[in-house]
Amino acid sequence: EMLRVARRVLRRSNGPAAPGGQKPQLLNPTKPPQKQELESKYGKYAKYFEKELPPHIKYQDVYDKHRTIIDFSEVDQYHTKIANDSFIAPSATISGNVEVWDRSSIWYNVVIRGDTNLIRIGSWTNIQDRTVITEAFQPLHEDHDGSTIVGHWVTVGHGCQLRACTIEDECIVGMNSILSEGSYMEKNTILGAGSVLMPGVRVPSGELWAGNPARFIRKLTHAEIESIVESAENYYRVSLEHAEEYFLPVGTAYQEAEKRGIPVGFKIPMPEDPEPLEHQ
Repeated sequence: EMLRVARRVLRRSNGPAAPGGQKPQLLNPTKPPQKQELESKYGKYAKYFEKELPPHIKYQDVYDKHRTIIDFSEVDQYHTKIANDSFIAPSATISGNVEVWDRSSIWYNVVIRGDTNLIRIGSWTNIQDRTVITEAFQPLHEDHDGSTIVGHWVTVGHGCQLRACTIEDECIVGMNSILSEGSYMEKNTILGAGSVLMPGVRVPSGELWAGNPARFIRKLTHAEIESIVESAENYYRVSLEHAEEYFLPVGTAYQEAEKRGIPVGFKIPMPEDPEPLEHQ
């Protein structure tokens, strides 16, 4: 009986036997692109594509092109303003009209984009990993120009999304939460993890809200209110330890390579592009 079961399992894993004892063929084999296929599609640029993988531009840069701070030099007001004693993780991206005040920390893979309006991160505030903060491209109404304002001693958890919202001082935003356009958190408030604060909704001071959409849960205790500032101060102390591990500016090494004439990456011009292949 055990042998019959074993044979049955082997037949299921190997598939039906092919006629004549031949090895069964896959229905949809994935073959690497052949040289003729690449040449017919990309012409003289076929050598820049991998044969082992689907056609794509291959980059093997010795230096990382990522830029942590991006200024839009065409418009003076869109320059980033970063306090000297703040911590910006090397994999974070801050672009445009963004202010990061004293002793705040922007953690790994955070994206803050101030393309048209202001984004302000207050003092002692921490924006944790993978959070995305943007603003609205146009005013929401006569009293809201579309900026995003985050106050002092605020903790924003991992993976949050903030867009054209306002967070007053001493608040906590739980991880994976969303603050929609025009939403507002007053001082000493907590938004539970995974919550969605709908557009225009205001969280009154001293309350805990949670859910999707977020609703009032209960009043905060005195101990919970005190823990808000403690959380922000703890993150500042941790950011100091991370900052001590960096010896060189991150994200600008490619500039040194270009000054020395070292090619960093390449671009593939389109067939209609008359320009020759250039190193970048």
